[in-house]
Amino acid sequence: MITYHPGTNVLEAARQRISYIFDNFERIIVSISGGKDSTVLAHLALTEAHKRGRKIGLFYLDEEVVYQATIEQVEYLMSLYPENT
Repeated sequence: MITYHPGTNVLEAARQRISYIFDNFERIIVSISGGKDSTVLAHLALTEAHKRGRKIGLFYLDEEVVYQATIEQVEYLMSLYPENT
């Protein structure tokens, strides 16, 4: 269980939750859509994986009709820390 102290901001709370997941689960997979929310979540998870020397999975379902910018964003995320994905 995670306890937050008064004044904990959203970013620090998210980092604490991700740290908790890494502490308690062996296999971690982040589903990404290429949008801003999943991009931030994936980036935080990849940063934690890199810090810990762990690997995580990134899951993206190509729906065939997506913007080129979305595809480029997903490719960027998948190349961010290749040693950790």
